[in-house]
Parts: sequence; C-alpha cells; structure tokens
Amino acid sequence: MNMLLACDIGGTNSRFACFQQDGNNFLLEIVASVKTNDFSSFEKLLDALKKNDNQFDVQQHSKFIIAIPGPVTPAYALSFPNVKWEISKSSLKKLYPDTEISFINDFTAQAYGCLTEAVDNALPLIKTEQARDDIAIVGAGTGLGHGTLKKTAQGCYLHLPSESGQIPFPFTSDEFEQQYRTFLVQQNGITHPVGDNVVSGRGLALLHQFITGKELPPSDVAPELDATSETTQWFAKFYARDCRNYALSTLAGGGKLFISGGVAIKNPFLVDNDAFRKEFLQGSDTAQDVLAHISVSLIRDERIGLFGAACYASQQSTC
Repeated sequence: MNMLLACDIGGTNSRFACFQQDGNNFLLEIVASVKTNDFSSFEKLLDALKKNDNQFDVQQHSKFIIAIPGPVTPAYALSFPNVKWEISKSSLKKLYPDTEISFINDFTAQAYGCLTEAVDNALPLIKTEQARDDIAIVGAGTGLGHGTLKKTAQGCYLHLPSESGQIPFPFTSDEFEQQYRTFLVQQNGITHPVGDNVVSGRGLALLHQFITGKELPPSDVAPELDATSETTQWFAKFYARDCRNYALSTLAGGGKLFISGGVAIKNPFLVDNDAFRKEFLQGSDTAQDVLAHISVSLIRDERIGLFGAACYASQQSTC
C-alpha cells in the first residue's frame, strides 16, 4: 500500500497525519501537532517531526499533501498571514524528489474533510431538508476560512477555494455595531474591517475588550464566557451573519453548511445558541426560501483538514 503524508498548516498549530492508501481508501496511522511559529522554517519543522517519529519522514511517503492558510498561487515561494516562514516549492522538491508534493488551500482540505468520518460526530445546529449535496464550510481560528464543494453530474466534487475572510464585514447601522466598527478601525489601523478581523480568535478578544474593557489574549477570553454572555451573543450574531452570507453565495440550491475552526470547536456555545440561529435565518423572502434548504452543523474533530487532504488525494485519482 502507498503511504501518504498530510499536513494542515494553521496560524497557531500545524497538524500532520500519516495515511495508508488501500485503493481509494486512506487509513489513518498516526497524528502529530506542533506550534507553527516555534520553527524558523518549514524545513526545520519537518526535521523536528522526523526526529520525533520516523513515520513523518517525507521521503517514506509517495504523496505529501500540504494544506496552506492562503491562496495557492504559481509563485515559487508561498507566504501566509500569521506564519513567520514561507514555503519554497522548489526547495521542497529538491529535498524530496521521489515524493509527489501537492498544495491545496486549507479550507479546500476542510471542505473535502466533510466527505469523511471527521464529520460523523458533528453537532447539528439547524436541521433542514437539503435539496442538493453541495457543501460549504466556514471556520474561525487564528483567521477566518471558507470553502465549497459542488457535486458534479458525474458524482465527483469540484472544489472552489475562497478568500471571503478578506471581504469587508457587513456591519449594520445599529449604534453598537457602528461604535464597534470604529473601535476595530482604531485598534487594527485599517479603514475597512474584514471578516478576518471580526470572526476569528483575535476578533473575539477585541469584541470582549470593547464590551468589558478587558484586554486579554484570545485563549483567555472563552473561559470568561458562557452562552448568555454579552460577548457571546454578539459574536454568535457576527459569526452567523458571515455563515449566512457565504451560504447564500454558494448554496443557492440548498446543501450542507459546516462550521469548523478552533474557536467554535473548543467553545461550542459560541454558535450553539439562539442568537446564532436567529441571525442565520434572517433575510428577505428569497433568502429565507434558500436558507430553508441549508442545514448547519458544527464539526468537533480538529483533524478534519488532515482527513480532507487525504480525501482530496483520493478524489484526484478517481475523478
């Protein structure tokens, strides 16, 4: 059986998994996680993994799928927000000439993960009758990610990478929202807050600071909250708005919307509440007709990007 190494690079953590390929199936062997910015280069990160466990030696694998937190461009070197190093494609190929190396967007990987066992224990937030098998995924972590899979007539899936997290966030004319928008402009030194500034770990911390006056790192905010906290209610509303707008943009015929990302996976109450559900279902009559055919679930397996990378490799060989 062929061996595949999957990598899911995040702004905080980078995860790796070894899979054995048996036909079109990939069997998970071992998983590891490291702090992304503990290393000065991707090569040094790979060396450290190999020293810790030889199963993560890239040369032992026929395929190496790397899910990156940004667009996959033709550039020779890929750089990412929140990551202090870049990846040189040519350098990797020289180091590992016998391994087939592929790059995909991290939320393309997450979207493919929705076709795997990684969603078996997903938490239903909104149940509906789906008209189609199309899939969209939104995830807040260090940044905000989006991805879509469209099912073709042949039964395969077409992936549509997205950088929707860079679109200006749609604040309403509500006084609180306008005051918060001004606060974000001042805090971030920007003119137009984007989704990445609002629906992310840092966005949660800034919202909590605006409401309470407490300036805390993102990891220290959630322990102060519960489902009824004012910070929770507003963050749920903003998260739902981003999910709704992305769903309306990608799932016009109905389908499944999944939520991932460490912010909600670690703190389900941020989306499993009535504020989220109410905001998600708001809109014009046409919008509500579309939303009535979109289910929403929260993924609870942080390995979804790894399973998705393996699924992507399988789809490429069969479709």
